[in-house]
Amino acid sequence: MRIIDQCRDPYGRTSGCRRKLLAQLLVAPDNSLWDLARGLIIRATPIVTLERAVRALQYPTSADQAPDSFTLYRALRCAVDYETNGADSEHGGICRK
Repeated sequence: MRIIDQCRDPYGRTSGCRRKLLAQLLVAPDNSLWDLARGLIIRATPIVTLERAVRALQYPTSADQAPDSFTLYRALRCAVDYETNGADSEHGGICRK
């Protein structure tokens, strides 16, 4: 998935096994996969974890509950499109401040 390929951690492009985990979570959200993926860094600067991106979009629910696929996709898009200087991103992010 293109959105997963755009995720970055502090060392650069997200590793293949982490991209695979994100893809599995998007296809079939599951609490056990969520527990594995929630701490993944999906944006390096500023650092944004998957859980933090989801919480920015969703009213706080149980931290142990896996969000639905649509919310996960929106969270990834938001993190990828975030611009620290407030300028327009190339994809028109939904969560810019």
